[in-house]
Amino acid sequence: MTEETLIKYLEFLKTECLRHQNDKIITDDEINQLQIELQNFINRIDKSSFSKEIKLEISKIDFDLDEENHNHSKFKVFKFIGGFQAKEYKEQENRKQRFLKLYNDLETSLFKIKTIL
Repeated sequence: MTEETLIKYLEFLKTECLRHQNDKIITDDEINQLQIELQNFINRIDKSSFSKEIKLEISKIDFDLDEENHNHSKFKVFKFIGGFQAKEYKEQENRKQRFLKLYNDLETSLFKIKTIL
């Protein structure tokens, strides 16, 4: 992987996160596809000959797309109101928050990596 490819890949991942975050519904299939892409990216970075500084910066990115433990406090009221609909709404909001966090992590790391290169 070249430096140019690394920048393009990070830009691509950032765009994907933003696109998914703006969707009305984020499906399990979309999450699985992005997880495969993220794993592919991580494997390529491990095999690359980038400096330790760049690899360290990439390792700081939280690639975990599990929506648990994100944005729980806002939706306690909905447990009593809508049952399944509230659970579905909460799950979608948590997924959107997770994608937003990943987007922000990617953006920060991308900026730092560009300054290193």
